[in-house]
Amino acid sequence: MSLPDRLWRRWDWTGWSSSRHAWLAVLGLALLPRILLLASRPVWYDEAFAGLFSARGPSAMLYGTLAQEAGVAADVHPILYYMLLWMWQLLLGNSPLAIRSLSVLLGLAVVVLGMRLAGELWGPKTAFTAGVLLALSPFQVHYAQEARMYALLAALLLAATLVYHRARRGTGWGAWLLFAFLAAAAQYAHNLAFVYLVPLAMTSLVTGRRSIAATAAAALAAGLLYLPWLMRIPSQIARVEWAYWIARPGPQELVRTLLVYWCGLPIPDWSLPLALAGGLSAVVVAGLSTVRSLREQVEGAHLAAWAAWLAGAPVLLMFAVSQWRPVYLDRALLPAGAMFMLWIAWALGSVRETRLLKGTAWAGLVIVTLIGLFGFYTYRGFPYAPFGELDALLRDRRAAGEVILHSNKITALPAVFVGPDLEHRFLADPPRSASDTLAPATQQALGLAASPDANSATAAASGVWFVLFDREIEDYRAEGFAAHPALEWLGAHFRLTDTVSLGDLSVYHFVR
Repeated sequence: MSLPDRLWRRWDWTGWSSSRHAWLAVLGLALLPRILLLASRPVWYDEAFAGLFSARGPSAMLYGTLAQEAGVAADVHPILYYMLLWMWQLLLGNSPLAIRSLSVLLGLAVVVLGMRLAGELWGPKTAFTAGVLLALSPFQVHYAQEARMYALLAALLLAATLVYHRARRGTGWGAWLLFAFLAAAAQYAHNLAFVYLVPLAMTSLVTGRRSIAATAAAALAAGLLYLPWLMRIPSQIARVEWAYWIARPGPQELVRTLLVYWCGLPIPDWSLPLALAGGLSAVVVAGLSTVRSLREQVEGAHLAAWAAWLAGAPVLLMFAVSQWRPVYLDRALLPAGAMFMLWIAWALGSVRETRLLKGTAWAGLVIVTLIGLFGFYTYRGFPYAPFGELDALLRDRRAAGEVILHSNKITALPAVFVGPDLEHRFLADPPRSASDTLAPATQQALGLAASPDANSATAAASGVWFVLFDREIEDYRAEGFAAHPALEWLGAHFRLTDTVSLGDLSVYHFVR
């Protein structure tokens, strides 16, 4: 008998399936990894941008996103998450703990919605298993601790999936209208929501004419709700064409996504074989169970196939779209990753398999979960860096008349977030390069303007504290440069007096 079955038999007499105790138990289990070390990990560029950008208010955010230069929008993301974070900061402030706590709340919502959906698909025992898997999933935990829009995206799309399932069962037009609202809200959370919504809507193709017509009507309603932003999408696509750091994915990206689904990334190099073996064991068991159950017409098997479809089809759709316009972003697959866990939960909790197969799958899941959580909590490499230590160093040693100059925005924005009262300057990215993602309008909205070169940034300065990631020096060398251009210029016009290493950061002190 599996662990979920033993727990079920032990607690079912309390009214587990209908009481709040099951929900509270799973929520408690989910809360612990989502708050563990929440404030200890350094804020990185994307989080710093979210905190600084949302703090500027709605008008600045709209300008910093939609202002156009030669028909190109300033930024590629919608602003629903930033609007929510703006209101959240008005209540709780803008510390790392405060801005991340919104994602913690949204991550808990993902667990609750996933558990509720699994319960309606296959019953309360599978819901319990699904809740446990989602609560401890390294992929879900990671983005429930990050001040970005992905936990919001997952919560909205799981809610849309739950409502869509109810609507197809004939609960009335109210459910279809709610589905349309949630689908539009998901698109306002992230432009890549469509890679999940399209496979979800395609479900109607196998459920009859009435479902097709209702889905089409709901899609039209969602399109009308999304129309104000949809009209801006061409200029945002132009921003992707103008400069975007994502490369066209190859087949290896599909394997990487599977790893992300079951253990998240990065993980220690030594654990990669264990993670592959452990995750594949659970996938093989789920796949065999699904095929066998469909063949034998086991109750709920077609719903398991639906969950597998919603876990895999968004990956293939994003991969296909990225062959035309590279947008492959595995964190945008967070809702599909949640459906993956529901599929695994069904295979482990609802299908009769041999004890050996189930035991192998459970062992694999335990291994990949432990590896993934260990990797997440211990990783401090790029793009993380000890910006708090950097702030303390600069406050202690910077003399009057000395400027703080960052090689680019990647270190500047986290430093500004940690110490907003210090003046931080940063060099502009090479125009039209893959890293040229912070448009002038967005800089204006942030109140931070890039310096075109080191000369203009350091004019009349008695000294310079130059900050960059070590890997940037290696990147320039790989492109054939003898040295980092800004470092080379500073060395020719100033005298280097000291170099301080802070993790993956290096800080160079120059004086005239």
